[in-house]
Amino acid sequence: MRRLIAHALLLAFVGFPLQALADCSVHGGDRIVLYGTLDDPDVFVWDSRFRMRSYQAGSFDQAQALLPHAMLAPPGTRAVVSSCLHSFVQLKYTTAPDDAIGIMIVSGPLRGHRGWVLGSDIRGMYHKAAERRRR
Repeated sequence: MRRLIAHALLLAFVGFPLQALADCSVHGGDRIVLYGTLDDPDVFVWDSRFRMRSYQAGSFDQAQALLPHAMLAPPGTRAVVSSCLHSFVQLKYTTAPDDAIGIMIVSGPLRGHRGWVLGSDIRGMYHKAAERRRR
């Protein structure tokens, strides 16, 4: 009986992160392109997902204090996803939360840097092999 309970607990703890990953639109290893909005296509790449979340939820003064912890990536910068946290960031002017995407930049002036971006600031790079894997 103890063995059964131990296995059940192990499966519960192992299965929990997998459930959270299932909700993300991207997964580790996916290739993406950074692109903000049409009005402001540059993307903030944050050194911490918690600072990114605080910036999005904070006042003007808080946002100004957090800006030194972000790099500005030009639109079209390519990156590889390292992790995704579903609904981690609550945006100030919308009701729906956004994903926090951990990335490693693979092109442009910030090549080699790691950081965090909003899920709404990424676009997928789909290849035929990736399409087959997803089906």
